[in-house]
Amino acid sequence: GPTLNLYPDGARYLMSDDMEATLSETRRFSSADADALVRFEQDLGELARAVVPFFDRTAFDPRLRGLDDVRSALRYAWQLYGSRRLAQDLAFLFTTSVRQFLGERFRSEHVMAALGWPAINDSLAGPSTPGTAYVLLHDHASDTGEGPRSWGFVRGGMGRLTELMAEAAREAGAEIRLGAPVARVHTRDGRATGVELETGEEIPALRVLSNADPKRTFLRLCDPDDLPASFVGAVEAYRCTGTSMKINLGLGGLPMLAGGSGTSPQPYHTGVMELDPFLTDMDAHQAEAQRGIPADPAHIELCFPTVHDASLAPDGKHIMTVDVNSQPYRLADGDWDTMKEARADRVIAQIAEHFPTLPSMIEHRQVLSPLDLERVLGLTGGHALHGDMAPDQLLFLRPVRGYGDYRTPIRGLYLCGAGTHPGGGVTGANGRNCAREVLRDAKRRIA
Repeated sequence: GPTLNLYPDGARYLMSDDMEATLSETRRFSSADADALVRFEQDLGELARAVVPFFDRTAFDPRLRGLDDVRSALRYAWQLYGSRRLAQDLAFLFTTSVRQFLGERFRSEHVMAALGWPAINDSLAGPSTPGTAYVLLHDHASDTGEGPRSWGFVRGGMGRLTELMAEAAREAGAEIRLGAPVARVHTRDGRATGVELETGEEIPALRVLSNADPKRTFLRLCDPDDLPASFVGAVEAYRCTGTSMKINLGLGGLPMLAGGSGTSPQPYHTGVMELDPFLTDMDAHQAEAQRGIPADPAHIELCFPTVHDASLAPDGKHIMTVDVNSQPYRLADGDWDTMKEARADRVIAQIAEHFPTLPSMIEHRQVLSPLDLERVLGLTGGHALHGDMAPDQLLFLRPVRGYGDYRTPIRGLYLCGAGTHPGGGVTGANGRNCAREVLRDAKRRIA
């Protein structure tokens, strides 16, 4: 789908699935950058195709503790051998910043801002932080292997995905219980034996799989005496502090860009819109967030899911979802509960600079601060990705060294969420990879 980038200086940059149209847009900023964009998409697409196969495999343990590790390492090595021409580029991406990576190819600040922002999404890293170039590649990688991000809207809303998964699970004989929060994981002799609910009810199990984030799983649900002290220390140091605020708006109509008219959806309504600071400003915003100061103005991403799925709202009504970046979980002054509505007012005012009719169309609004994301959705630190997507927290290092294969220090307890390889994003790869390891252990009766 299209991405409309809106800048502080009033410029607009529409990137669409039509490459020729995108190149024409790019030439308004730099003819050289239009040529560079073609090479950029080709290079990133090739790198994505080299990386995607690793997402569907368990990350190998470089300590090679057994035959399985050796086999896994050989499979990885063979895959890397097939992509050996790209080895230097991949190594460079792991170690450099997205600012440097883009700066070697482009000249326009507008183009670099449009391409670079995903590398710092929901983290405290800035575009100049080493390693963010790989995060950009990770964001672009997809099962299609067609280069820059392939994404879409789920008809019925994102919750429809879990509903379909639940239906399939029930058909396979699973029992699903909602509103039954787990208080702790029971163990005996170093092995998980089940869980205890907050009601006190105990549910025995041969194996326990946690889709919660690593910090919640190990620091809140497990007895620290069941875990090695070094492991607990590593989990405590695991970076899982989100920087996003979410705003959901119920609208009486569809707002148009400044200068536009009518009520029918325009091409930009079918995709996402980015209110992009330039990379230098993104660095400054992230530096402020590190000090506990919410960025204002901030990078904002918004979309209208009702343009694709009218069933989400009454006739003639629309929903706008807004993600606001550089909003720290820990504030230097004040607290989120008392300031979030005022902060949302500022965000809406920022959006209204581009969509002037928006404020008058708002009929309902929901504001979720990073603290709300933790309390409502169970995301430690309000981090939607269950931890920073950085080179030192990916592959066999996710969540921590020595436990990148979905297993944990407690036999029979597994981690299957976004805090495992290959990281965050709605891919399903984490759960599938974990299920494969669980079945392997069950077959061998080792867990």
